[in-house]
Amino acid sequence: MKVANRVKRYTEFQKVINEGSLVRANVLYGYFLKNDLGHTRFGISIPTKSGHAVHRNKMKRQIRAAIVSVCDYSKSYDIILIARKEFDVESYEQTVADVEEIVRKVG
Repeated sequence: MKVANRVKRYTEFQKVINEGSLVRANVLYGYFLKNDLGHTRFGISIPTKSGHAVHRNKMKRQIRAAIVSVCDYSKSYDIILIARKEFDVESYEQTVADVEEIVRKVG
């Protein structure tokens, strides 16, 4: 994922979570909010209760790979993906299906 397609700042995360709408999938939550940039940006949040840092980074890499394989960036949204505690790193197909479902529900 390119840097231009990422939500990086804490204030941007909070704005999307507080003002945006919630979409649920099996192992991911998604908050989304319309932006004025002309392209979609993604942010990924993994709770610390999900495991140690190596495990959380693996989860983030897997979600990023699913985003790259599924998403077109033509729409203009900020989407924050939050992994639930049921997230399993071993089931990549489930991750792709959930990201696909969230992107479809967003628009």
